[in-house]
Amino acid sequence: MAGVAVLAIAASVAADARTDYLVRALRTSPMFRVRAQAAISLGSVQNEPQVTRALTDALGDEHPAVRAAACAAIERQRDPSALPAVRQLASDREAAVRTACATAATSLERAARTQPQRERLPATSETGPEPPRGDDRFYVAVGQPATKVRGIDEGTLASARQIIRATTGQMSGVRLAPDRETPAAAQAVLRDGLAGYYLDTSITSVEQTPQGLRVAVSVVVQSYPDRNIRSMLSGAATVPGGSGPAAERQAIEGALRGALRNLPQAMAASAGAGPSPGGASGGGGRRR
Repeated sequence: MAGVAVLAIAASVAADARTDYLVRALRTSPMFRVRAQAAISLGSVQNEPQVTRALTDALGDEHPAVRAAACAAIERQRDPSALPAVRQLASDREAAVRTACATAATSLERAARTQPQRERLPATSETGPEPPRGDDRFYVAVGQPATKVRGIDEGTLASARQIIRATTGQMSGVRLAPDRETPAAAQAVLRDGLAGYYLDTSITSVEQTPQGLRVAVSVVVQSYPDRNIRSMLSGAATVPGGSGPAAERQAIEGALRGALRNLPQAMAASAGAGPSPGGASGGGGRRR
């Protein structure tokens, strides 16, 4: 009996590790085929909040194959809490996504009539801001990273942005702003007493060193929505002995996480230094 229990625990640990790997691949891989396959695979794992959240986030992916795969996986998960996010794709520009959305919505509506609905998940970055929580202090918008380093493509920058959003969204007291939010909409949220910030990130260098591939990044913390500079963070990471695209992605992720480690302290210091950053009108800002 003890042996059976050990095997069950080992199987559970292995399943959890696989789920974590798939969620990570869906959120951070720069290759849409990897993200799509991860979404499909998540459709067959145990239904739990982190899986549903990752799949609903993927409904806002830039590639239609990933959006369609996420819809199909959500249909298999049969979690009615994802229904509002799925319905947002009813007018998607791609016919395949609209079809997958309609099929998933029908399945989830049926499930909603036969099982209790979980607490509604936060909206994806494409559909709206996260709902307010009692401990929210900071309202954070994440811009598209930029770089002057040759060889870094748009897919890598998009992946870097996903890493920034995922890392920032896990911080205590942070509510993420949706993409393409208007200043008026941001100001309406900030009336709740939150401090608004915008993260303007740049990959400043990628170099092959004797120790391995080294990447350095900078994160300019600006007020939001008026975009006045509040502080600057920097980070660097080296993949020992690494080279090539895979090592570059790993080093970029490490550098970003290193820079963002001090973000909570930077936002708290700025918020305590004067008026709400979201409503500040001081000079010295920059726009891009």
